[in-house]
Amino acid sequence: MYTFTGVTASAGIAFGPVEQIDHGTAGLHRIVCDPFRERALYDVAVVLAKDELRRLSQRAKGPDADILLFQIALLEDESFTNEIGDYIAAGAGGAAAVERAEQIFAGRLNNVDDEYIRERSVDVCDVCRRVVDILDGRPRRRLYLKHPSILVADRFFPSDLFSLDRRMILGLASNQDSAVSHAAIMARSLGIPAVIQLGDGVAALAAGHRAILDASEDGTATLIVEPTGAHLAQADCKVAQSRLHGRTPDPVASLPCLTRDGTAFRLLTAVNTISDPEELLPQGAAGVGLLRTESVLIDDLSEEVQFQRIREKLQSSDGAMVAVRTCDTHADDDSPWTAELRARLQGHRLFWPQIRALLRAAPYGDLRVLFPMIAGVEDWEACMQEMEACRAELRKEGQEVTLPPFGCIVDMPSAALLAGELIEHGAQMLAIDIEDLTRYTLGLVQDPAAAATRVGNPAVQRLVRDVVVQARAHNVETYLCGITVESMPYIPVYLHLGIHTFSVEPAALLPLKKLLMEQELDPASGEP
Repeated sequence: MYTFTGVTASAGIAFGPVEQIDHGTAGLHRIVCDPFRERALYDVAVVLAKDELRRLSQRAKGPDADILLFQIALLEDESFTNEIGDYIAAGAGGAAAVERAEQIFAGRLNNVDDEYIRERSVDVCDVCRRVVDILDGRPRRRLYLKHPSILVADRFFPSDLFSLDRRMILGLASNQDSAVSHAAIMARSLGIPAVIQLGDGVAALAAGHRAILDASEDGTATLIVEPTGAHLAQADCKVAQSRLHGRTPDPVASLPCLTRDGTAFRLLTAVNTISDPEELLPQGAAGVGLLRTESVLIDDLSEEVQFQRIREKLQSSDGAMVAVRTCDTHADDDSPWTAELRARLQGHRLFWPQIRALLRAAPYGDLRVLFPMIAGVEDWEACMQEMEACRAELRKEGQEVTLPPFGCIVDMPSAALLAGELIEHGAQMLAIDIEDLTRYTLGLVQDPAAAATRVGNPAVQRLVRDVVVQARAHNVETYLCGITVESMPYIPVYLHLGIHTFSVEPAALLPLKKLLMEQELDPASGEP
């Protein structure tokens, strides 16, 4: 066991295998050609390096992209190019000329008083090493992590981290980096524990072993290589306490929603009541895919109260979509509100105070209205007629109403089979309630809990596939909703069937994101 002390760059604790990023030693077996050939080789290397940087910048965002653009700009800088050209003309090899320019330009930044500016010298070293590696014929393969690991390096270059799958980074440990290095900034933004200034030789010694990285909030940090059982038990307690108190954000939440092969997907959240005082959008959610509204009946909310609460939801969503599932007399829930609703609606299918409240709130955000329990076109048109009747009432009262988009919750097999007809009669979006669809397809109406573990049934898959085909033919948005923690493990199959948007209960949102990010779609995927 070895214990090394450093400085905290990003607080947290991690345990796992250690992988080293080794920049190696350049300059072996070089043969210097005549100046004209050396200059030509240098020019080609710059073109290749810029091409690599541009490809990286296409996946980068914010400060990451700015760093890559700086590196491209440096390769195009006239004084930088002239410095290298002059040295080549004097008889030096292209690689040696780049290394000399690296020392000069990085040295200038290192002499600046501002620590942040000094740390940018690593960007000069990074881009120069890229060009030198090309000239030396050194392979520039990205480090592929088979398991989540703690990364160690003498000093992290920005491109070391750009090329990695950040889901696999447990922590960062560096011999030299400072608190304003790119590695430290990235670790803090993603909530990854990081320790810096461990001292020369630590990274090489730790590589290939298992370690505990413990970066305390007070600034002290340790890297324990090959820890004892007592150290592991203590680390487990710290991790549990950190999660319990919510101090360790999940780094996956800030990552883009992309599968392993780069296919984009979108995650929405589900909200069970308009009375819920908690934050509408949990971290990682792009909108609300299903807002249930039975509480307006259970709590006997007036139209005015409903209007105010829906408006608050829309305003707090900051422009993100909020899809509301209406109350419906055709719902088969065992809750007491169902029978009460039928008695109160006087022959109407929809709860009119709710519809009026929704129409009034629509201008305050991206509201979508979804009708459940639609067996076919007749049910759809009945709902739309009642919607128009409510709109006419509001107009008579002097309120001009712009209708929000209306859609259908596909929760019965008939709706799945008739999706095309529903779209042709005005459905502007389809939300497939995967657990309800499973219930009705497999005859589990009396045992709804059993549906969660059977959502991957081939019959259900076939119905979803039919909906995707029909919706795609009409260019209508389709997504999966009704996803719970129990049903989550079976959801990736629907990504492969062409569904790219998922509405998930909050507890399952990040676990599902991690699961989908591990998927790899073949070229034919998404084309049912």
